[in-house]
Order: sequence, then structure tokens, then C-alpha cells
Amino acid sequence: MRPILFNKNEQTFDTYGLGELNVTKGTVTRERNGNYTLYAEIPVNDPMVAILEKEMKLKADAGLRTKNQTFEISRIVKDSSNIVKIYGQHISHKLEYMAIRNGTVLNGTAFNALSLWRGALIGDYRFDVWSDIQTSATTTLTIDKALNARLALGGVEGSILDIWGGEYEFDNMVVRLHKQLGRTAPTVLEYGRNILSAETDETIEDAYTSVLPFATYTPEKPEGDTSDSQPDPITVTIPENYVDSKYKALYAHRRIKVVDFSSEFNSDSKKKNIPTADKLRKLASDYMERNSIGKPKINTKIEYVDLAKTLDYADRAWIEELELCDIVPIYYPQIGLTDETAKVTTITYDFVNERNASVEFGEIGTNVRATMQSGLAGKVDEIAKAQQNFENSLPDYLLNAQGNKVWYNRPDDNIEHKVGDIWFEKNGLYDRMYIWNGSMWEKRIDTEDVDKVKKEVDKQISDAQNSTKQAIAQANAKAEEALKKAGTLTDTSKLSDQIKQQILASQDLTQKVTETLNQTDGGVIYNKIYQNIKNDFAEQNDIGWALGGINQKISKQTVEYQKLTETNKLYERIIGASETEAPDKLSRLVMSSEIFQTEVNNLVVSDNNLIVNSQTMDKNTVTGERPGVMITPQNGIFTIYARALTSFNWGGFTLPLYVPKILKGEVYTLGFKYKIMQKLDHEFCVTIKNHSQNKSVLLKIVANPETPVSTEWQEFQGTFQMTEDLEFDQVGNNPVFFYLVKNGYVQIKEPMLVRGPRTGSYKPSQFDEAYRSVEATRTQVTQLAGSWSVRNLNSAGDVLGAINLNPDGSVRINEGLLSVGEKTIIKDGVIKKSMIGKAQIGTAHIDEIDASKANLINVTAKNVATDGLTANIIRGGTLSSLNGVTDFDLQTGWIDMNKEAVGIRNRFEGKPMQFLIFGQGAINGVPCAYTQLMSNRNGQTGIEHTSVGIQIWNGRLGNNIQTAITFYGKTMDFIPNSLGEKVTINTEDRTMYGLKEITAGNVYLTGYGNHNLKALFNDIYKNIRQLHEVKQTIRNYSYSAYGPIN
Repeated sequence: MRPILFNKNEQTFDTYGLGELNVTKGTVTRERNGNYTLYAEIPVNDPMVAILEKEMKLKADAGLRTKNQTFEISRIVKDSSNIVKIYGQHISHKLEYMAIRNGTVLNGTAFNALSLWRGALIGDYRFDVWSDIQTSATTTLTIDKALNARLALGGVEGSILDIWGGEYEFDNMVVRLHKQLGRTAPTVLEYGRNILSAETDETIEDAYTSVLPFATYTPEKPEGDTSDSQPDPITVTIPENYVDSKYKALYAHRRIKVVDFSSEFNSDSKKKNIPTADKLRKLASDYMERNSIGKPKINTKIEYVDLAKTLDYADRAWIEELELCDIVPIYYPQIGLTDETAKVTTITYDFVNERNASVEFGEIGTNVRATMQSGLAGKVDEIAKAQQNFENSLPDYLLNAQGNKVWYNRPDDNIEHKVGDIWFEKNGLYDRMYIWNGSMWEKRIDTEDVDKVKKEVDKQISDAQNSTKQAIAQANAKAEEALKKAGTLTDTSKLSDQIKQQILASQDLTQKVTETLNQTDGGVIYNKIYQNIKNDFAEQNDIGWALGGINQKISKQTVEYQKLTETNKLYERIIGASETEAPDKLSRLVMSSEIFQTEVNNLVVSDNNLIVNSQTMDKNTVTGERPGVMITPQNGIFTIYARALTSFNWGGFTLPLYVPKILKGEVYTLGFKYKIMQKLDHEFCVTIKNHSQNKSVLLKIVANPETPVSTEWQEFQGTFQMTEDLEFDQVGNNPVFFYLVKNGYVQIKEPMLVRGPRTGSYKPSQFDEAYRSVEATRTQVTQLAGSWSVRNLNSAGDVLGAINLNPDGSVRINEGLLSVGEKTIIKDGVIKKSMIGKAQIGTAHIDEIDASKANLINVTAKNVATDGLTANIIRGGTLSSLNGVTDFDLQTGWIDMNKEAVGIRNRFEGKPMQFLIFGQGAINGVPCAYTQLMSNRNGQTGIEHTSVGIQIWNGRLGNNIQTAITFYGKTMDFIPNSLGEKVTINTEDRTMYGLKEITAGNVYLTGYGNHNLKALFNDIYKNIRQLHEVKQTIRNYSYSAYGPIN
């Protein structure tokens, strides 16, 4: 939606105002209980720039479910960037420029408090209020704290938000205070699904770990003291000075906040409510709990793709919608961001593209100073406790007439429930009703779903009515066109005009036509065009089925079409479904004085699979095949395998469609199944396009390097709507193109392309039988004055075969098959092509033989080229691959595979893949070759965390020789034979078992400096020797100690 501009003093907003602003960028940012702002950009040369002024009003959408909001322009920036920047505030911010009568007392429920606040407003605007918070409380608004009406709503001590809590919704001139504004959204923000970027900001600025409480009071005068002087004030603290919060352990040092609790005690000591250490200690603990003292402030900002606006989610967009204060799970483990109940505290909505641009989760309220102050802390606690006691006194449930429990809070999971028990749950603005079915709470009603269904039903009915009106209008237009074209021969124009005038002047005919029009309501018009439109609307009882699938047809439309053109020279009649589908759905008859022609089409296009031979995919074209790339179909599964590619290849295959073009306004869905057999290093994609024009109508990334390897078939669905007509290439690559950008291994089967929003379960095309070979789809019989012909034509109108009887008596048969009897004599015949069942030939000189089956006893040939070869025994010298990579010398038994990362592999069903690979690499800069004998649980031929085996390296560069043998596995056993004792090395805990003796020149110890076992024993020997010398002679003793050993 583009914003609409209004004058400064506009109040009703029931017109188009000054017109739309041609903004190139526009966003609205809302904060929970906070700011509500607009930002837009408009080109500097736009005509509307000349009339832009501050305080003008703008109408714009603020969210997916927050529409048509009023904003006031607060700032206009013009600079050298040729962009005019517009800043605005929601109309509710006008409360910042309104005041409250001093001393206004607010009491009762939140709705009562808001009503009293509304009545105390001082200013030019009038706001309406609403709330569903039933807590009763009291507060007094004073102008020294509530400096304006918006601060009285929230942001200062004693405000409505401070006392009653909740979440504000500002809807134009209506202020609503919800107990919970947002819903629990049925979606997830997940890396790899919809998250574009994520930033989590954790700060301890202004954070404290401990509170030092104090209170000051003035004691009463001693008895008998009649002086005018007052006793000095006394300040009370606690002996331990401070109280730690439960988050203290998160910090290296204490961060102490001093809090004055004097207002919690009576200033008059006669009432004996004087501060003590115990009271201060409890107040400090309660204060830290209420205000989460010590808890780090975490703010998370996420930019994401709003899937609600994509075609793939068009039929369930409401699931992906996010609004302010909604609760949604976040999953981004790469940066440690996982939260199942994150609340949206800031949301930015792009009203130009009608989607959410970003959302933020975490701390909020600092912008409106919504944190509670200490002055009313105790009073708020008393109110909260009184309300809690009231709620605790209520029963957990009520009993209905059938004896079933009716719960209004979450039912107790530790008690037995009866089938039919009812639970009502609040979900933000919506309500849900659950029924206990014996094993679980089953959701029966969700007012959010009902709201969506109602909107969808209204939309479907509106669309059906529009379609009907459009069809009737087209019928009327075609009738007028037919009337204009009837009888246009120049030599009979006067006669036609006279007949037309007489017909139109006939009162009987006029009456009859009027009756016919009244009866059919646009069905039959002048008998030139007949187009009958029938609408069947679903009954009300059937609407319930729509809850299970919004895309169910609410209105069915059937159109029958018949066109009749008749003049004194030409008679033409067309019968079918609609005129727009005449090329492929109609029967046509043309007669005149010179021609009699009929066309009958034997195929009826319907919403079925449009891919040719999708079950075998044998009508494919392959692209990007090269050494290291295999692209082939087998048994209905198409394989794309590419490895060792160092650049982009886009290798894959294309499939043809039964339709040469697709039209504007139509919706199509492509579906297929696929497997990711090996990890990809780039994307696996599918597109539908005109290759010569490089124009795509669908381009989807099916998988990427983050997609896990799986042997299970995965489902893909991609829906797109045509914005213009598109014809496909008639030669070359086919429209549907599957490809790997670079290396990988994927399999595809059961592709489907249908008209509509989903494919359903797989089925081949209804056209496959008729299109097994390119055959005639139309038969045309033509009778001219001197000739007669029968022709077969394909869908493009090309002649596939024909029989002509010519005026000179000759018969011409071309492009077809002529079948004659068993005895046929051809005099001086020349046969360019023939098919012979059995023949005995002495000697034949043949340049080329094309045989489907040949039984030969012995064949001697210099060169044989074949696509496939089957034999019991093959003898020879060398078998070689087409690309020269592999040579198998059958004489010597050697196999040469002179390429990097080649080898042998084996796969057992459900077991790790086994492989022997010959590759190359480097150790310490020295080029090496390696032999790798391994198995891998992920089905990959490479070194990764699921690989087990051995790798042997050997290389040399000049005099620098590098060798290595690397073992991969948790444990390794060394054993002389199957009955001998073994030595085991455990690589996880790095221990060795089974050794009886160790012979070594020295042993170096970890955790013992740079010393070794030999140095340790020498140190012990030196100290013992010194002790001996001290005993023998009087001398000072000094010792050294390398230990203890860690």
C-alpha cells in the first residue's frame, strides 16, 4: 500500500485526500508499549514534494494485521541525494502534547482507569479506550510526574502501565490495554528457512548484582521534652550492608545499587511502623525479584524473509504472519540463539512491499521510561497479592449440566479428566476451545482460524461474482461483434441492411427477443453466440469443510460456448468449452460454395500433469555433460552426478511440456521428489524458462550445501502465477530445467506440473498415451470443386499425412503408410524405402542397415559402435572409458585410473558406504599421493567425522621426503592372530591397554614442564646424595624438586 496524503486538519479520512505518495521506500516501526514511527523516501522530482508540509497526515498500513493507521509528518529532510526523507509519528503520539488534570484519581479495573484518564485529558483530541484487565487498583496522577497524557499511560511512577501492567495497542484514536496483545504464533524463525541475518546484543551496562537498602525516619521526642526542636533523622541499614540477587554468580565483582525505601514506612513513628533491618532486607529482596536486578539485558534483532508473502505459502499465509508482542520460537544454533518463547518487542513493517522487514526480541520500555520506580513498589505488591488471593479463592473449574469440567485456566495435568471436558484458552486477541478426547486436549475452535475462513469465503464469493459479470460482459461483446460481422459482402450490402432493418422493426421479434433475454439473463443473444454461465455456491453446511483446506473451491463455474457464423456465402460453427480455448478444445465446421471442411480435436486439455512422459522422463535433453559428470534416467529415476569440478557447470536435464505457452493470470504448481545422495558444494535448482530469451517464471533453490544427505525421498512444491504470456522454445532446451550448479549427487523422480495451487499425489499425464509418438491430433476433410482430400495434422497444424484425389484422375499419397495385399506387382518400380518381412538374398551391397533385431552367427567388423551391449562372454585386450580416465588391461590384469580421487566403492542397504580411493595432496608442503581405505556412515567419499579407516601418504620434493600413515577410529587393536592377545589404543581417552613391557631411550611427561623421566630420576638421586652428605659432614642443606607430576 502506498501512503495517502491528507491536509493538516483532516479529521474524517473518508476521501482519497491529496493523493498517493509515490514512495520508493516506506517502513513503520512499533515498539512494545513504546514508540510508533513512520519513515518514507520519495524522489525529489516528484510533484507531491512541492506540497509536503509538517503536520500533514498520512494514512498507511503499520503491520500485517494493523491496517489504515494515521501518522503525522514531524520532519522532512531534503539533501543532495535526490531523495526526500519523511519522518512521521503515529497519531497516538499527539498525547505527548496533551496534559492531565492534576490530582486525577484512577481506580477500579484497567478499563475504569482508562475511562477516568480519558475524562481528565486536556487538549484538542479525543481518544477512545478499552481493556480486558480485570485487576482492581488505585493510583493518583500528578502533573509533577505525569508531564503529559502519554506518560500517564506508561513511563513514570504511578502510571496506568506501572499499576495495572499489560500491553498497549494504539489503533488510530483508540487506546487498548491488553492483558496479552500478541498470540503464540504457529511458525518458527529458523536459520536456513527464513532468517536472513540475526544479531544478539547482551549488555551488563546499568546492571547491578546487589542492593544496599536504607530508610530514614524521624523518631518522636522523649517524654517531657517541650522544646520546639525536632530529633535528628535516623538512617537505618542492614548489618551485612547489601543483599545479593540470584544473578550475582554471573558477574566477577559485585555491582551495588543504593535504594531508598523511606517511603515504605510511616513518617509518624507513633504508628510504630519504623524501619528495621529485617524489613529492609525483605524489601530489598522483593525489589530485586520484581525488577530482575542482575539479569543481563539481551536484545535480539532478526531480519527475515516474510514467507507470508510468497506463493509457496499463499494458501496458509496467516501461519507465517508475525505481529507486535507475538510469541515465536527462534532457532539459530550457529550463534547459540535458541528460544522457544521469544516475544516480539519491536517490529518494522515495509508497507510498500506489504511484508515485515525485521523483528526484535528482548528488553523494551526504556524509550518510554516504563521501568517501575521504588516509590510505589510496596503498594503494588499489596494490590497484586490481594488480586492473587481473590483469584486463588475462585474454583479451578466449573461443572456444566452434563457433569463435565469447564476450565478457564490451564487444566491440571495431574488429575483425571473426563471425555468432553472443556478448556477455554486466551491467545492474544483470539480465543481457543479444547475438548478432552480421552487422551489429549483436542482443539475444536480457534477464532483466528474462523476469521481467516470468513475472509477467504468472502474473497472466493467476490471472485466468483466478478468472474460471472466478466463472462456475461464478454458474451455481450461477442454478440455485438458477431452482429457487426454478419453479412459483409459488398455486392449484397444494401440487401443486408434492408433485411436487418426489417428484422429490427418487427414487433413480434422484439417481444420474443425480450422474453428470451429475460429468461436467460444474458444466456442467448440473437442466436449468434451462446455462452451459458452457471454458478453453484456451496451450502452453509459445507463451509466447515473449508477449515481443513482454505483452497477448497467455494464457487464452481461452468462455461459452455457455441459460436455460429452464417452469411449467404459462409457457414461456420464452433462447439466447445470457451472461445479462448478454440485451438485445442473445440470442434469446427466450415462450409461455403467452394469448401467443406471439418476439424475434430481428439484431446481435451484439463488440469492434469503437463510434463511429457513424466514417468520415464525419456523425452529429456541433457545439458552440461562432461568428464566427471553423469546425467541419466533409469527406471523412472533421473540421476545427476558431478564431482571434481573446479568451476560452475549447471549440469542437468530439461523436460518438455504438452503446452507451447502459458498465459497471464494462470497459477501453476511444480512438484517432484528428490534425494540428496552426497553433500553438495553449491545449489541444486529447478527452473521453468524460455532459454532463448533467458526468461524464467519459476526459479527455486531445492537444496544447498547446508542440506543434509538423506536416502529418503523428499517432497518439493513450487507455485507461481503468470504476470504475462510466455511461449517456450520450440527447438533446443525444454522448459522444465533441473540442474546442479557444481558438484553433488542428486536423484529426481515423479515430476508434475499442473494448473492450480498444488499438485496432489503423483500421476502421469492423461496425454501420455496419445503422445507416445508424434502423431496426428486432428483429422481434416476438405472437398473443393475439383478435388477431395483427407489430412492428418499435428497440434501445430503441420501435415503428417494426406490422401489427395486430383482433377486429372491421379491419386497422391504422401507422408504416410500404404498397406497393400500379399500379391502386388509393381512395374518398373523404384522403392526408396521399404519394409520386408522375409527375404532370401544371395549377395547384397548395402550401405546402411537399420534393424530392430538381427540374429547373426558370426560377425567380423573393424569398428562397432553401440549404445548398449549384452553378452555372456566378452574377450579382449583392453577396456577403456570414453573420457580416457580408466583403462583395464585384461591381458595383464592391471586397472589404470589416472585421475584424482578415483577408486572403488560399495554400498549395502542401511549400512555405511565402503570405498578405496587413490588421491593426491601435500604434507608440509611436499606433494604426495595417498591411498585411502575407509567406510563412511554419511555415504560420502571423504574424510569427515563419520569416516573410519586408514590413509597412507608418500611424497618427495628434492631431498625432502614425507611419509605418514593415519588411522581413523575410536579404538585400534593389534593382534598376531585370531586367538592371540591384543594391544588396544583408545583414541578418545588416549589410553593404551595390553602392553607387558616398554623399551624406550627416554620418556617425556606432559604437565611436567620440559622435563623427562630421566631428569626426574637424576633429580631424586641428587637430593638423596645431599642428605647423605649432610649426615656425614656438617653443612647446609638445599634441595631441588621437579615434582609433583600432574
